[in-house]
Amino acid sequence: MFLSVSSFAQSQPTPNSTPADTSNSGEKKEVEILRSDMLRFTEEGDKKYTKLVGNVELKQGGVLMWCDSANVDKATNSVDAWGRVHINQDTVNAYSNVLKYDSQKKLAFLQGNAKLTDSKMILYTDELFYDTKEKVSYYLSGGRVIKDSTVITSQRGHYYNLLHDAYFQGNVKIKDPNYKLNSDTLKYNVDTKISTFFGNTEIFNKNSTIYCNNGWYDSKKDVSSFGKNTVVVNPPQKMWADSLYYERFRGFGKAIGAFKWVDSSMAVEIHGHYGEYIDARQYIMATVRPLLIYKMDKDSLLLVSDTLKSMTKSETDTTRNFFAYHKVRMFMKDMQGVCDSLFYSFEDSTFRMYYKPVIWTSDVQMSGDTIYLHTKNQKADNFTIYKSGFIVSPSGPKYFDQIKGTNIFGYFKNNELYKLDVKGNGESLYFGKDDKNKYIGANKAVSTNIAIYFKDKKIEKIAFLKKPEAVFTPIKMLAKDAFTLKDFNWQIDRKPKNKEEMFKLAE
Repeated sequence: MFLSVSSFAQSQPTPNSTPADTSNSGEKKEVEILRSDMLRFTEEGDKKYTKLVGNVELKQGGVLMWCDSANVDKATNSVDAWGRVHINQDTVNAYSNVLKYDSQKKLAFLQGNAKLTDSKMILYTDELFYDTKEKVSYYLSGGRVIKDSTVITSQRGHYYNLLHDAYFQGNVKIKDPNYKLNSDTLKYNVDTKISTFFGNTEIFNKNSTIYCNNGWYDSKKDVSSFGKNTVVVNPPQKMWADSLYYERFRGFGKAIGAFKWVDSSMAVEIHGHYGEYIDARQYIMATVRPLLIYKMDKDSLLLVSDTLKSMTKSETDTTRNFFAYHKVRMFMKDMQGVCDSLFYSFEDSTFRMYYKPVIWTSDVQMSGDTIYLHTKNQKADNFTIYKSGFIVSPSGPKYFDQIKGTNIFGYFKNNELYKLDVKGNGESLYFGKDDKNKYIGANKAVSTNIAIYFKDKKIEKIAFLKKPEAVFTPIKMLAKDAFTLKDFNWQIDRKPKNKEEMFKLAE
């Protein structure tokens, strides 16, 4: 009965106070005392408040409060509470050692082992603010949120109970069984488990680390997207991208915009403006002005085409293969080449060039149906031209030394061509000069096999391994069609000019 009387007294207007206010909806703003083991009125200076001790239960609108002891200030309609503090509002429950509650602002400040839960997550901090009107909780001096097996810590955090959205700032860290994340700023929805991050961010997965400035990760669908300045490190591979999308559940990713992929173990880079990646066999495809850079001994091979692809030989064999098509162009300081499609394998270090392939060493042009270029110790070692092999070497402004045969084998020393072997149906056309370096005539010879030696990137000697059928014709007696062999085609306009041209094609 005493408590009933006390509660009634609390609800009555006191001198120098106004009647209890109500909101537009008629909800009471005053704090109601529902229960207490002991109640007494206390004055300290100009302040008058009600002191409650033991099993205290209070109510303000839809907010319930429990504690061991409390002071209720009627003038300010505020509460100071201590010991086993508990606040409940709908599905939200908050706990702490100390509470300061301003019912006019509807703002609760919980201090000491503060905890808040809404059945979706649990929030821990030393100092917690809870806005009972907007149903927003926040901390400013460090806290952590737990959702299932995911733990998020930060210096500052806001949680919007109605939206189930959490915002974190300052040294944000996520620990999840599948990944770890460090970021400056993070938004996290506890229903969708989607993390949206801003500022410098690091994501650590089982086999890789991702650095980015912004992006999002859907841990339910296992899908993520990263924005500009994204770097993915998966040793020995590394990728830079303007925009990266990845479906981890099926191991598929794509880069939209400029990107660069590097494998340091093979000294290979792939650049492009659109790319796709599949975990199985480490498949990567680059389109939209792709560029491949293969760092060889004291030089780099640059290759451009419409499409570049790379993958391992199998899921168990990590030997990497490369494919390029169409409009393939490649450039090295001492050798250039073009073709429609190309295949390269690190298994045998061989470039296989298909459909109208041509390679140049200095001014020597070599073409055929198919060309295999073998490298050794990151240097050009030898090549084979299969079917319809044709060698052209400019001799002067109007003259070309020419060699053709069924198959042609070439050999390099220090990346320079020094010998050619023509096997089958060999033909040659060589323009001779006198002691004054004037052309005197053309020597046309036919022999099954021919050996050609080069010096200073020019033909020095031609040797016929079987007695040739040879005819020498003075220059003035040569017919117009005798200056070239059948199927002669000087294709210098197709030759890549320099590295700058290659990079420009890939811009």
